[in-house]
Amino acid sequence: MSGAPKAYKRSWKNLLLNKRYQLRFTLFMVGVSALLMTGLGIWVMKQANEATTVAIDRVRGDQCPKIPELTDIPPPTDNNAAPMKLDDGATVEAAGSAGSAAPDNKPVPSSVDPKDVAKHNAQNDLLAVKAKWCTDVECKPATAEPLQIKAKDCDGYVKKKLDDPEAVATLRAANIPVVTCDGGQTFSVADAPEPEHHITVQLDESSMTLTPSVPADYADRIVQHWTCEVRQAGSIDSLLRGRILILWVLIGTGLLLMVGLAIYGIKMTHKVAGPLFKVSLYLAKMRDGRYDKVWNLRKGDQLLEFYEHFKAAHAGVVKLEKADIDRIKDVIAAAEAAGKGEHEAVGELRTLLARKEKSIE
Repeated sequence: MSGAPKAYKRSWKNLLLNKRYQLRFTLFMVGVSALLMTGLGIWVMKQANEATTVAIDRVRGDQCPKIPELTDIPPPTDNNAAPMKLDDGATVEAAGSAGSAAPDNKPVPSSVDPKDVAKHNAQNDLLAVKAKWCTDVECKPATAEPLQIKAKDCDGYVKKKLDDPEAVATLRAANIPVVTCDGGQTFSVADAPEPEHHITVQLDESSMTLTPSVPADYADRIVQHWTCEVRQAGSIDSLLRGRILILWVLIGTGLLLMVGLAIYGIKMTHKVAGPLFKVSLYLAKMRDGRYDKVWNLRKGDQLLEFYEHFKAAHAGVVKLEKADIDRIKDVIAAAEAAGKGEHEAVGELRTLLARKEKSIE
């Protein structure tokens, strides 16, 4: 009893058996998926852009504390004046207190413009900062703004400078709240050790006036302002990076989907093109007079019913060929028995018999 016909495994080397059919079908699938992914990506990015814009507006809507202006400092009043007790027991009050100043000792107005004085004072403060901080490194000081330094060992340089009371004093005089390193850390001037203050008090017979230069929390308010600004900038940058990430995820997903559909389309069309290709080979052999054995399809191939019909038809043709061979043999044997074995017609029958026997080998 003969065994079942052998089933062959699929070979990846011959996936494109019918390039025209397989590539057209696969490209159609990939093109449709590309159009759908493009439309989906445009809609998703539109929604992402709107959400990012709303989030950025919400971040910018939180107002940071403003930097206080020196012109907003209220002048000292009579109520703020405090009496001082001297060594001899006499009490001296600030100018403007009752009975402390004679009516004739009024201050003479100065002819110097206060704005020019403030401008030159600020310039001198910045020059002092530049002389203390920017001799060996690259920096550009500005009043009430962070001092940005570019140096090789920036963090160590700034820490060393912050231990110098004179260098810290120049920053405070110029109202510089923080020192930042390019690509490094940020240092707050308020965290630097406070230098010893020596206040010189000049007393006269009439009054004593102490005028503060800046509010007590001036540096803290500047640090709060720039800390808020940096935090908002970081939040906005994070939102923008999230939008870019969504775009790259959509592009990567679309590419993977198209590549997967291309591989799947070629593999699936191969299951149809394979049986058709095999049938065409058998038909070409039959046209040349050869009736080889018809093997089974590979596992997973389509058109099984069609292929079974072809096998039955092929087997019927082979059966007819074998019947013809038996009849020709009988005719040749009868001719030889009658003494006509050397006849020309018998020779043609022998040639026909050899060709038919060879066709079904």
